[in-house]
Amino acid sequence: MFSEGLAQYRDVLEPGAAVLLQLGAELQGEDVRARVLHAEPLDDAAAKTQKGLRIFLRDTKPLESIAKRLAGPDMAASNGAAPKVGSPGIAPRSNGDGEVSLVMMLDLETEVEMKLPGRFKVSPQIAGAIKAVAGVVDVQQL
Repeated sequence: MFSEGLAQYRDVLEPGAAVLLQLGAELQGEDVRARVLHAEPLDDAAAKTQKGLRIFLRDTKPLESIAKRLAGPDMAASNGAAPKVGSPGIAPRSNGDGEVSLVMMLDLETEVEMKLPGRFKVSPQIAGAIKAVAGVVDVQQL
């Protein structure tokens, strides 16, 4: 990496950090020279491709935990209480552009899908946190 590229991406290129690199390569004699064209955190790159989440539930018990994870730690910590889905206290994360749908599985043949109002920041980490909530059957990343 040339010094200009290192200076430009120094904050991204930390030991142990997962990054997405865009490389350019050229053949010089018998050697291949690669150079970094762009570097960004892998989470940021993944968030750009995420369009939304579909969360499958059998009952309403996990709704408060889901709302807390969708609101983000800054929103949940602001009043100390877990927000409720649909209440004025829950707001989509800032800079979010993903849609979130809840799919209530009523029985083996009947499902009801509800799209939440607003846009949310979605990522593989948020999807994983929601999937770990007791009562969540599945989470599909769209």
